[in-house]
Amino acid sequence: MTFFKDLHSFLEQRLEDVIRANPQLELNLLLMELDDQERQTQDLYLKLQQEVHECEQQILNLVSEIRRWRDRIQTATAAHRPDLVKVAQQREAQLRQRGQELWTQRLNALNQLPATEQLLAKIRDRRQELQRRVPRASTPPPSPPPFTGSNSPSDPLEAEFHRLELQTALEELKRSMGL
Repeated sequence: MTFFKDLHSFLEQRLEDVIRANPQLELNLLLMELDDQERQTQDLYLKLQQEVHECEQQILNLVSEIRRWRDRIQTATAAHRPDLVKVAQQREAQLRQRGQELWTQRLNALNQLPATEQLLAKIRDRRQELQRRVPRASTPPPSPPPFTGSNSPSDPLEAEFHRLELQTALEELKRSMGL
């Protein structure tokens, strides 16, 4: 077991040495990491926007439902049916409570949007800074072929293939170095 641990440590150290000796490779790896971070942040931003929209739609639906129960309360009151008035008022109260929960959820999502936008801007700035440091003559690392099963970068299968392709490229680099 110690042999494998030592071998693993040795290989990692050699890989770090190669990366340090080849700043171009290190820059390309950093760019790949930033691309990943940017995709994840964009996904989060879109998810937050979608959550705000869905909450708004649910709130609008609740408003019409509350109006309907308000009318039923008036109908039951006019018909002198206190038993129906009471249950209708309880239903209306439940709907109002749900509306307050949705409003709070909407506000939380809205409050996260600016921070997510700022993070996205910082990631993009960092990527531009790194791209300026990459020599013009260098060739960028080969990008993995797009997975046609999904267009969503947040697709777990897409992410798994991306990790597999990165791992394969890393192993190929180790082999080419004779490690």
